[in-house]
Amino acid sequence: MTASFADQFKKYRLKSELARLSDLGNALAEKGFIYEDSIFSHWQKGSRIPQNRVVLIKLIEIFVDRGSITTEDQANKFLSSANQGYLSETEISKLRLTRKTNIFQVPNEISDFVGRQDVIKSLSSKNLAGKIIVIHGPAGIGKTALAIKLGHLLRDKYADGVLWYKIEDDNLMDILLSIAKVFGEDINDIKSLEVRGTVVRSLLTNKNILLFLDSAELSRKVNILIPNSHTCTVVVTTQKSNLNLPTVCLSVKLDAFNDQEILGLFKRILKEKFEKFSKNSLLKSSDKVGKLPLAVHIIARNLYKEDLSAKNEKVNLEGLYLKDESLNSAIELSYKKLNVNGKSVLISASIFKGKDFSLKSISYINGLSEGECQSVLESLVDLSLLEQSTKNRYRIHPAIQDFFRKKLNPKGTSNLFLYANLIFGFFSLWWIYLQLFVSPGNNMYHTMGSTYFILAFYGAICGIATSRLWGGLSTLLGRAILMFSIGLLGQVFGQIAYSYYTNILRVNPYPSVGDAGYFGAIFFYIYGAVLLAKSSGIKINIQLFRKELIAIVVPAVMVSVAYILFLQGYELDLNDPVKTILDFGYPLGEAIYISIAIVIFILSRNMLDGIMRSNALFLLIALLAQFLMDYLFILNYENYTSGNYIDFLSLLAYYFMTIALMSLRSIQVKVKI
Repeated sequence: MTASFADQFKKYRLKSELARLSDLGNALAEKGFIYEDSIFSHWQKGSRIPQNRVVLIKLIEIFVDRGSITTEDQANKFLSSANQGYLSETEISKLRLTRKTNIFQVPNEISDFVGRQDVIKSLSSKNLAGKIIVIHGPAGIGKTALAIKLGHLLRDKYADGVLWYKIEDDNLMDILLSIAKVFGEDINDIKSLEVRGTVVRSLLTNKNILLFLDSAELSRKVNILIPNSHTCTVVVTTQKSNLNLPTVCLSVKLDAFNDQEILGLFKRILKEKFEKFSKNSLLKSSDKVGKLPLAVHIIARNLYKEDLSAKNEKVNLEGLYLKDESLNSAIELSYKKLNVNGKSVLISASIFKGKDFSLKSISYINGLSEGECQSVLESLVDLSLLEQSTKNRYRIHPAIQDFFRKKLNPKGTSNLFLYANLIFGFFSLWWIYLQLFVSPGNNMYHTMGSTYFILAFYGAICGIATSRLWGGLSTLLGRAILMFSIGLLGQVFGQIAYSYYTNILRVNPYPSVGDAGYFGAIFFYIYGAVLLAKSSGIKINIQLFRKELIAIVVPAVMVSVAYILFLQGYELDLNDPVKTILDFGYPLGEAIYISIAIVIFILSRNMLDGIMRSNALFLLIALLAQFLMDYLFILNYENYTSGNYIDFLSLLAYYFMTIALMSLRSIQVKVKI
């Protein structure tokens, strides 16, 4: 999908600040070539393409001089779009172009890698062009470590680079987009997975690349990434050997380490301390964890930390693992030795769905400075509990991730969700019963309309508790959760006051003291949304509006919607200024916090590695339900009665806000010891 000559000609002309075709004519004339402007118009429309290679080289020279073409790859694409092939070495030297940098995306080498020499020797000696290599075996067996080693060993054999992607069940579209961008193609407008896959496979057909697809068992459609190419090599790592791949594969099954490899790994990590341990004892300890390389690595790192200065005889490790003969026992051993920050950071790393994650993301989540967090991460890497992928990015092994995900939710969090669902279910069923079987005006309507604030109160209390777990006022996320919780308490106050006016005084409650709670909640929600955006890595400032068109479009649309729904044709009543202020304030204030919530939801996919996206969705639904409820209330406030559909919308808003606050609790990572 290389752009046409016409498209590239126009793009580079404009980037060269040759605004008029006559300006380009003058630039070419200085190079000794005189053309009428109409010729350039034909080039730009695509009705003609210049056939003189010398003229094309002069055009490239002009674009290079003006900085719009900077690389050999750009110049080659421009030249080939006119059916003139690629630049010669002589032409390249004259044009002062930057050589295309060889792409290399493989994570950093594992410093203590040992073993697998037979596999490495076998694969290194073969012609792997056009081959698909499937490296398979159980978790912790060293599939990814071997793949990383191969990537570094084989990189010089692939002229077009080495690509590395971690497979997930929902990131194939992103991987295809990334591959296309690597080779200068923008396929963002293609929304079909199959079509996007076809384009990328076609793009890779003649490329000489080494493509790594790590943890391929996580997707049933990994075959969509496999090109039909005689020059590409694809290395797939997977726990399953029977993947749905399009052609015959070279299968590499990894087994547990043998005794020689185990002792080699211990010796590499323990260094001078290796002689302090009984070899038989080391082998027995590795037997306890199934001789899995990852587990042995963790054991060795822990033993290296031991103070052995006072021991004058061989150290016996008998009884080191008593509870569980598995990888988990090795992980548990390391986990128990960590301090509070180490445990928090390690557990928080498990929320990233196996992706590499950034230092910045972990810092935000744990309320640590980047310097403090980096120190903790380095200590975890030293214990083999994390690995460093690239500068300031880290990854966690899937087996370790599974272990810590079980520790992720604080004790009792699942019960809190259950109680919220029970409260919501109770009032929902009550409301449905009233609509089907009870006549309007019955006291049961008033009772239901006066008591469902219990859900909002419950959500607010849970939110305040969650805020405290996150550090309360001392952290961005803690303050954000607290603001939403106070907003919910404002809703509680408003509903109690409205119930008093409606059911006791029998008067219309709008406007009344209850609006101090309802209207006041808007300001807390706005401030909470701003803080949540910041804690999600999104800075609400002028640069955001410059970089992200969505940050301008969404608020403009929401304010327009608020005006059309609430204020179009509105007649000012200067005799009732409070009502006028509320009539304007409710829709405009809600438009602001909904706009921020939408921006958070859209941008959070790329911020903090996407971990806040589901929380932003719950929040957005809650705020939209609140917006709709207020619209319908203001539209029909003169006919409002307790327990009608407006109250049910309010119940929905309470429910989703409660779930949003508790889902933030479920990624809480502070650990008590």
